[in-house]
Formats: sequence, C-alpha cells, structure tokens
Amino acid sequence: MKKYWKFTAIIAVIVLSLGTFFVTSATSATEYPEFVIKTTSGDESEVKPLVLDGSYADTSSMNYVNTNLKITANGSNYNKHSFLDQIIGQPPTFIKDLQEEYRSFMRGKSAWTDLFVENEEVLAYADVNYKRGSSTFTVSVLNKKDETSENFTMKVPESEKLSHIYVEDVQLVGNELNLVTQNYRYDDFSNGEKHMYTIDLSSQTITNHEAIVEVPKGQNDTYFDVQLIKTSPTNANEYLILMKKEIQLIEDSESIREEVINKEFISYNMATKEKEIINVQDLQLDSSGLSFYDGSTIYFTQFAGTELIVTPYSLEDDQMGLVSRVQLSSETDLVGGTLTTVKDGKLYVASTTDRESHSNIVVIVADLETGKTIYEGEVAVKDASIAPDDFELYINELFLK
Repeated sequence: MKKYWKFTAIIAVIVLSLGTFFVTSATSATEYPEFVIKTTSGDESEVKPLVLDGSYADTSSMNYVNTNLKITANGSNYNKHSFLDQIIGQPPTFIKDLQEEYRSFMRGKSAWTDLFVENEEVLAYADVNYKRGSSTFTVSVLNKKDETSENFTMKVPESEKLSHIYVEDVQLVGNELNLVTQNYRYDDFSNGEKHMYTIDLSSQTITNHEAIVEVPKGQNDTYFDVQLIKTSPTNANEYLILMKKEIQLIEDSESIREEVINKEFISYNMATKEKEIINVQDLQLDSSGLSFYDGSTIYFTQFAGTELIVTPYSLEDDQMGLVSRVQLSSETDLVGGTLTTVKDGKLYVASTTDRESHSNIVVIVADLETGKTIYEGEVAVKDASIAPDDFELYINELFLK
C-alpha cells in the first residue's frame, strides 16, 4: 500500500481544491443587475419581439469575467457560469440554444456560429482541420425530421499549396453545401483569398471550388481587403455579399494611418457561380455602410446630422429602392457602432455600446415606408441600487422572436 500513498495524496489535494472552489463560488456568487429596455418615446409594443444578445462584465471588481445575457422588453436573462464554463468559456447564445435542442448532434462541434447553417429540414455544420500539406473538411448534417445525422470528411483540394485555411461561412442551397473560406498560399501569404468549395451532400464530394473575388496585388503604399457581409446564422441564402476595399497607407510625421480610396460591393450567386458589381454609384461609399442583408435586399445606411438615411438595394431587380430618412433625437449617438435588422417594413437599430459609460444602449424602430421613428428607447439598469459602480455592457447581436 505504501507505493500508492503519493497517488492517494494527489487525489485528496484535487478533491479538497475542488471543494474549496465550489464553496468559494457559492459564497461569493455575483448578483447581476437586471437590464430593461426603457421607452423614451413611441409605442413600447414595437420592441416586444426584439432580443438583444450581449455580454456583461463587472469592471469594478478584480474578477473581470464576461457573462452572456439576453435583454428584452421584459428584462434580462443571464447565462450564468458553471464550473466548466469558467474553464473553457461560454458559447454564444445561438450555439447554446442548439446544444440544448440537438444535444447529441452538437457534441464535439466548435462553438463558432458561422460554421452552422439551418433551414426547416436540416442543420448542417462544416469546419476545416488544417494540416500542412493535407488539410481536411469535416461535415455533419442533421435531418430534423427523423433526427438522423451523416458525418464525413474529405481532403481539401490542392491543400499542399495552402499555408493556412479557415472556414468563414457555411451556406446551404438545395442539396449543396457551400463553404466560404479564407485561403493563404505559400507563394502569396500576405494576399489572402476568399474561396468557395461546393459539396454535393448526396455523393459527399466536392463538385467545384474557385476564388470568389480575385484580389490584385497592391502597390508599396496600398493593399486590398475583401470582407464577407454576414447575415443571421439561421439564414440559408442564395447570394453572398462582399465588400472589396482598396486601402492606402499614409505616413504622417508621427504615425501611419489608413484611408479607403476605393470601395465596391459584389454579389455572388451560389447556385449559378456568377458574380456582379452592385451598382451604387449614387451613394457616397466612403461614408455609407452596408448595415444589413436579409437574403434579397441590401440596406445601406448613412448618417447626416440627426438623420439616419437608409437606402435599400434589391438583388432581384438590380436597383435601389425608396430612400428612407429616419429622424433621430438630437442627443442620440449611433455613430460608434450599430446593429440593424429589417422585418415587415420596419427597421430595428441598436447601438453596440455607449462609448462614454458603456451602459446606455440606444434602441430605435422606424417605419421604412414613411421614414418616421415609431419607437425610441434605451437599455438601462432596472434597479440602479444593486448595479456596480463600473461595468461594461456590449451588444453583439440583434434579432426578432
């Protein structure tokens, strides 16, 4: 028995340490403040379907830990930390919901929302296992009706030429799974490429792969950047929307700054593999942002004084629609970052954080047909007496129930 005393001692130390941890956690449990959406003006029923998904951190204490939460008109709901959460971190709310509903299928999957796509029939997942010279894709497809799933792997074509690759988005068109990846080649590592791999789910083979947008090499003081415009992870879209920017490096006396000297938007039809430049010549692209894409219409936004100018562009008609000019309150500040969604002719906008206090999140609902603001409010602590002196609240997703 003597030869086992060290092993027994180690086990005892582990058990005592875990016991101490749980006792300490229980006695020092955080009391989270409740957040609500308070109405400033308009009909408060307009925000009943609105859900703000974000993170909260008490920065007044030494234990700086972000906790995920959902905020609605009825209050806030926290995804509190379990012991395992504190070790490996918390998944996004979208992933947590999938884990609860499809527990078996989600086992072993990466907690990255862009690796999933779903429609009424299936939930699909794809990722890449990068290995020098021989990278592979891992694909899983769940049939929601009978709860059966298929899992398979396949080699990434020409992976021996790639110095790195990662999956940026997964889309489903018919029976084809489309993987949008960022590829880097050994012969041109600095100039990454957006690539599309089309997988036929019936034969479990890659039927096509190509660069989505050709990126030219920049000059000594310029470079190109291509960004994929994201939509809700639950949407399966026919088109991809990309923004291609040419950026110039300008050297000042004390620093180097970047300036966008050219910007264009590109639509890519995943069914036909055709792409075209979106004609938005009438927009001032240097000051306009692509705020939302719902699968058929792109919504560009631009701030002009106390107005939020919204310009829709129909991919089906290849033309811009009626411009809406949403009047904001003079004190409203949304320039620091916004989240946007559109449903049933209504525009929903929320700031991501208040740059000064990190607490006052502005929420606006506007009628796109009339351009009138029909609701304005802000996220605030319901009971300020239990809120810490310093905290950070950040909104990373806006969606409607």
